[in-house]
Amino acid sequence: MLKANHPVRLVQRHWRERRSWTCLQIRFKVSAATDREAVDTFNPVNVQLLSPALHKQVFPKNSIEPCDIATRQEYARQHLELQHIWGKSTDKIPDISFQLPKLTGRDLEEHFLRIGIEQSGSYIQKAKEIAVTDLPQQPKEWSRQSGWTRYDASSGKAEKVDHPLENILTFDVETAVAVGPQPMMATAASPQAWYSWVSPYLFGESDHPNHLIPFGKTGHERIVIGHNVGFDRARILEEYNTASSKLGFLDTMSMHIAVSGLCSQQRPAWMSEIKRRNIGKVSTSPGTHHDAVIDSVSQTMDVGSNSFFDVSALNSLKDVVKFHCNIDMDKSSRNILVDGQLEDVQQNFEELIRYCATDVDMTHRVYKALWPKFHENCPHPVSFAGMLQMGNSILTVNEHWEEYLANSVAKHKELEDMLDVKLQELAENARALVGKDEEWQKDPWLSQLDWFVNPRQRKLKGQPKWYKDAYDTKADKLKISTRSRIAPLLLRLKWQDHPIHYLSEHGWCFKIPIARADEAGNTKIISMDEEYFYYKIPHKDGETANCGNPIAKNYLHFFEEGVLSSEYDAAREALELNAKSAYWISSRERILGQYVVWDDNVKDMGLNKRPGNGKNGIILPQMVTMGTVTRRAVEKTWLTASNAKANRIGSELKSMVQAPPGYKIVGADVDSEELWISSIIGDAQFGFHGATALGWMTLQGSKSEGTDLHSKTAQILGISRNKAKVFNYARIYGAGAKYATSLLMQYNQDLDLDEAKQKAAELYLSTKGEKERSVRNQFKRAFWHGGTESYMFNALEDIALCKEPRTPILGCAITDALKPKYAGTQFLTSRINWVVQSSAVDYLHMMIVSMSHLIDRYDIDARFMLSVHDEVRYLSSEKDQHRTAFALQIANLWTRALFSYKLGIPNLPQAVAFFSAVDIDHVLRKEPNMHCLTPSNPNKIEEGKSFSVYETVAELEEQAKANGSKHLLDDEKRTLASQLPDADILRQLEALNQLLPESRMCDLDYLHAQMFREFKPNKNPTKRGGRATEVKVSKKSSVKKMAQEVDEAETDESITVGSKDDDRLLYVKYEDGTMPRSSVRVIQSKVPTFKRSNEDSTSLFIPTGVLDAYVRPEPTPLRSSSSYRSMKKPTPSTAINWISA
Repeated sequence: MLKANHPVRLVQRHWRERRSWTCLQIRFKVSAATDREAVDTFNPVNVQLLSPALHKQVFPKNSIEPCDIATRQEYARQHLELQHIWGKSTDKIPDISFQLPKLTGRDLEEHFLRIGIEQSGSYIQKAKEIAVTDLPQQPKEWSRQSGWTRYDASSGKAEKVDHPLENILTFDVETAVAVGPQPMMATAASPQAWYSWVSPYLFGESDHPNHLIPFGKTGHERIVIGHNVGFDRARILEEYNTASSKLGFLDTMSMHIAVSGLCSQQRPAWMSEIKRRNIGKVSTSPGTHHDAVIDSVSQTMDVGSNSFFDVSALNSLKDVVKFHCNIDMDKSSRNILVDGQLEDVQQNFEELIRYCATDVDMTHRVYKALWPKFHENCPHPVSFAGMLQMGNSILTVNEHWEEYLANSVAKHKELEDMLDVKLQELAENARALVGKDEEWQKDPWLSQLDWFVNPRQRKLKGQPKWYKDAYDTKADKLKISTRSRIAPLLLRLKWQDHPIHYLSEHGWCFKIPIARADEAGNTKIISMDEEYFYYKIPHKDGETANCGNPIAKNYLHFFEEGVLSSEYDAAREALELNAKSAYWISSRERILGQYVVWDDNVKDMGLNKRPGNGKNGIILPQMVTMGTVTRRAVEKTWLTASNAKANRIGSELKSMVQAPPGYKIVGADVDSEELWISSIIGDAQFGFHGATALGWMTLQGSKSEGTDLHSKTAQILGISRNKAKVFNYARIYGAGAKYATSLLMQYNQDLDLDEAKQKAAELYLSTKGEKERSVRNQFKRAFWHGGTESYMFNALEDIALCKEPRTPILGCAITDALKPKYAGTQFLTSRINWVVQSSAVDYLHMMIVSMSHLIDRYDIDARFMLSVHDEVRYLSSEKDQHRTAFALQIANLWTRALFSYKLGIPNLPQAVAFFSAVDIDHVLRKEPNMHCLTPSNPNKIEEGKSFSVYETVAELEEQAKANGSKHLLDDEKRTLASQLPDADILRQLEALNQLLPESRMCDLDYLHAQMFREFKPNKNPTKRGGRATEVKVSKKSSVKKMAQEVDEAETDESITVGSKDDDRLLYVKYEDGTMPRSSVRVIQSKVPTFKRSNEDSTSLFIPTGVLDAYVRPEPTPLRSSSSYRSMKKPTPSTAINWISA
């Protein structure tokens, strides 16, 4: 800590003692802390920070400290004490210190700007150039010769070329569904020429379609623009190489989503509105379907007061072109490629190549319209460079990939056949009861089947209707699947040990004899007959949704937990078989459709040939780099892939991505990324880490002691810690108590709706706190208060509801469709979700751009493979595996540090500075010790290794010692980042910072108000220095005497009882330390009266000479003017303290 006579402390004392500090003003006197070595490793709430040696390297500039920091620290202590956190024990992490790569700028902010510009390279300049350039006219005739043909714009000459010559191209590929995923034709255009490419297979020059489109190895940085360009990239030859092709891919779909995309809440309303407008063009007469559409839309949204419809569109090229360019595209030619055979493609070649070229032309027009908006929305070069990096994902596979597909298909077929046999056996057993009416009528399952036997039927004579309906006469066998309505009945399924029953209005239910109704607990009865009460089987979408199939994927966990069961061993086996196939059934189409290119089709993949029958393959994930309004990447298979589970066929999918010989897969998961981002945004109001309950639990909470967030939620709800995670992340993303209620009822079948609502309300009261909904308070706003997460939610809402919401770190703007000026006050859930997830995208972009910089700077043999939200993976040579791991640790440190720096906290907790571990593995999987055993993979996969930062440093120190190197990452080379002119960097920094509101801590009054469950509004406080002045007065003092005692008290300023013209608002505090929940205005008057002032505060007029001061009896929180309607006459109090606010 700084010494008392340090210049900083002297300045702070000077400002504390000034007498000119007025009401509601928060003044900061920033002082330079010269004694940098005196940085404490623990902050005021006992959060361990970076060691002084590391701190100095990461935060080289002198830090700033507000003069009211002592008050903020005290408020933090009070808040943590109220939340039962203060004083909890914490573990000290061993300090670590080593030489970091030097920042390329004077501070972190400048450093990231420099490396962003460096990694954007010439790509961003090319992107700007093409945005103001038109394409030439299309050729009148297109060549059918295979390969590339160039059509020069100036001469009109067509000539065969090996690859496009220009460095900026707009590009589109077409495939034929009947042939496969291979490219059949493509077109590209630059300002100088048009190009066409034709597959040698299309017109018979080759007997196989496995041809890729060459772009040449020019060694120059080139830009390729496309709509959903990830699809087109997967057909380019040079991308199938572990070395960089230097092609940068710009996706107009991603750009559109980031600028004008729709969130999931808006999409149905948007489509209904567009339909309404289209109907309105052809029919405006009353009483038509047109009016019904309007009514249905109006029920969900006030169309007249919201204009997000006019600033947004869906994502297809046709929709985007219509929205940005007001051009109607004709996409009918695409039907030939989707539905036709190869001969149809050949016969309609001219039409299809023109169709392809039109897509290129329209994509370029969209790009020109989008670029200025996109650059304004995502102004930081790190965002641009991060998008380019994300668009260059690569996955390496080998011969095990084909074995995996074959094993999964075979195992599924085997289990499917076994399941069919078991269901057929059960059906045949049931059929044997034909004619034995008493038996099946008494059976609670079989009695639900239709046992009518049609005497006139010729086929299956004498068989009941249910059996006839299930019989496939063409195949001459029963055909019953788990999706059949009769399957749950044949399986004799039970819910909580009670027979299930199907009701047409309510879907699948369970029934309990009336005499045993108490076994249902508080579950709501939805129907009854003479013998049974009926209860709905719960659905994930809540009480109003019906269970359509209790054997469906969403109900598998109920079977595993024993809630769903059967008395038949055969039925249990059938359910187990169904559970094993569930993942493969839902994912097989995407997995089998992966476009894998093998080394027998590509001459040079940059990999050594595998021995024997082994082979190398590469998959390029077809990524939409900004696929949601939060700018998260989207990809159908790899970003949603499950982790390996022992009872899921094919769930070992990720582990089939395997490093080639001589390489390792190096990566890490960001620990509690979005939880930490949310919590530090809340902590920033105090100015230091861990100041809020959420921040402290995130940084210091212990699973073993139950002080982490997930354990706390589990305690409140009475559920497991793993289930509590779902509630926590849903709440942080903006989900409300209604969602929590639904989720609780799914997790606990004994809860009724009212009890679930009560538990959810308790959770939200404890976490979000109370909501002060009136804006008629001194803060002129609604806000949360009294919960563990109130500070965080208020800070998130401040960002989400401001005029131009931007992420606080890189300054990326929200999509137009969610901006307040277009969407009003709606979609708050989506907006809060945007703040958290879009900031997490900033985090990812900063980290992978930092990695790219370090790879270039230290010549590390590694490249980006894949990122799945909070996971990053790199393909590294074995010799550089530890350097890659260390670079990841540094990238994470820099990224976390910039978050803290931009939020006004110039330090970083040791607990989050580094990854808990970096995995070095030979396969892609969640944890390196997972064996990935599944029904389709009975053989264990050899384990990988995890290295903490301490272990990585030790490994590199050994290597450095052996190599005689002075640095852990070896010698560095000078990169562009350190050579950029200072003047240019400062100018760009200033422009970027103008987009963001000034980062500052909130004022003390507001900080204090968020702390308590019961808000005490202060309408016109008299303040001095942000501190309350407390004066004791005697019992039964007159008002005049009170004033005299106050004047004589040792205070910074005399406080007197005011007149009507000059009154003071005073807080009343009882002698025992408790405080009424409302303020009392003391004014001289002839008659004691209560009066509601214009400011909605209470005025107590006390006549001169009255011996007692008055306060309201049984005070209640002041929430709105209605609080005063039942005001009681004041009664004398005991001795009190007068406290100015």
